[in-house]
Amino acid sequence: MITDLVYKPFFGDEQYREGKVYCRLWDTEISVQIYDEAVTAEYAEKCAEAMNNMPDELLESICEAAKLYCNDFRDAIGDDLADEMTVPIDADSPASEIMKCFTPAVLVIEEPADPSRIGYQLECNCDWEEEHGMEIDILDNKLVFLSEFTGDSPWGDHTDQSWNYALQI
Repeated sequence: MITDLVYKPFFGDEQYREGKVYCRLWDTEISVQIYDEAVTAEYAEKCAEAMNNMPDELLESICEAAKLYCNDFRDAIGDDLADEMTVPIDADSPASEIMKCFTPAVLVIEEPADPSRIGYQLECNCDWEEEHGMEIDILDNKLVFLSEFTGDSPWGDHTDQSWNYALQI
C-alpha cells in the first residue's frame, strides 16, 4: 500500500522517511511521512489501511468538525470566501459537502505511544485556510483533533484546546 519509501534529510543529521499512498476517500495519491525510526513498516501499513477504511461515524465527525472550523474561520476574517470555496458552505449546508472543500496532502505517522493502537495525522489543504490548512488527528478510529495545522499529535492531550473542533461536535 505504501510505495516509494525513501529516507530524506530532516534537521541536522536527522532523517525521516517519505513515500506515497493512495487515499481512497479522495481518490488521490498523497505523501506519507514517518518521523520516527521506531515506526515499523507494519505499523505504517496499519495506519494507511485505517485511513482508507474510516468508519462512517469517523467521517461524519470529521465533516462536522471541519464545517465548524470553516465557518468559524470565515466569520473571524469577515469574508465569506464565496469565490474561494469549491462548493458553498454555510450553517445550513450538509456537513458532508465540506469534503469537497479539503483534500489530504500528507499522512503523518509518529512513533505510537502504544503500538496496539492506531494513531495518525492527516495534513490537509482546504479552500478556506490556504496558509495553515487543516490538521486531522485520529486515534483508534476516533477524531481527537481538528483545526488549522499545528503539528500536534494523535497521542497528545487535546482536552483543553478551545481551537480543537473535534471537541465541539
